[in-house]
Amino acid sequence: MVARARASGKVILLGEHVVVYGRPAIAAGLPIGLEVEVTDGAGPSLVSDHEGLADDPRPRRLVAQAAVLAGVDPRRTVVRVRSDLPPGRGFGSSAALAVATLRALFVATGRTLPLATALDLGRRLEAVFHGTSSGIDPAAAALGTCFRFVRGEPPSVTPLELARPLALVIAYGERPRSTGAAVEGLRARWEADRARHEALFDAVASTVERGETAARAGDLAALGRAFDDNQALLESLGVSSDETAALVAAARRAGALGAKLTGGGAGGAVIALAADPEALAARLAHEGWRTIAVRIVSHAARPQQEE
Repeated sequence: MVARARASGKVILLGEHVVVYGRPAIAAGLPIGLEVEVTDGAGPSLVSDHEGLADDPRPRRLVAQAAVLAGVDPRRTVVRVRSDLPPGRGFGSSAALAVATLRALFVATGRTLPLATALDLGRRLEAVFHGTSSGIDPAAAALGTCFRFVRGEPPSVTPLELARPLALVIAYGERPRSTGAAVEGLRARWEADRARHEALFDAVASTVERGETAARAGDLAALGRAFDDNQALLESLGVSSDETAALVAAARRAGALGAKLTGGGAGGAVIALAADPEALAARLAHEGWRTIAVRIVSHAARPQQEE
């Protein structure tokens, strides 16, 4: 048994956190991601030089569960991982690992993994890392493109046809963030004052709708404003941080059309919409931030997944 597969990392363009409370979000799979190779061996085992995976017992549990779901003996399953995703920054490493492992196991047994199955099984496997999952990260890992997402059973996943590719600069600092702490803190505040938070959730949902319309039309200025408005609401919800605010401000000074946190917040990554992503990335790097420039494309423009 030898097979390889990959899955995309992710960014949430608009609507993080409120997606847990039934509101829509827009997310995208990244052109960078994670690749796995499955082979016969003494398993279940995971081999990786990826920080945060090699010494964590959860990836091994994910491998064992993925093997069972794919109808493979976990005692003979070894997974080797190569990842381009910086750990602890909200790029969906665990979901990418789940989807890539499932794809490789299905290939090894002569089958193709249907998208609906990848979404369902990927969400189950992501629970090894994060408990109950909305499903947005596995959807990004599987699709590798831009889509609208609404949580449900099953989730609603609608690929977006973009009028033009979206040039983004992803920037982050030295300190990884804790998604769990941000999510749990927001839930505690919501339970203490539901009326205020539901109104803020609705305001974010309105921003998501405006951003989706702008992305479909290719109106980058309007999409940038949606990014900025979403960031202001995330700050009101208490899920941003001083580091995030500093990075958002730096991106705007450097010429971003709009900038906001992506994912859990609390010290993770910021995404900036750019007319000239290379120049923006260079300016932020000069200030000491780590940067990745990417282009988000429509589903129709995405290359076929190689497995």
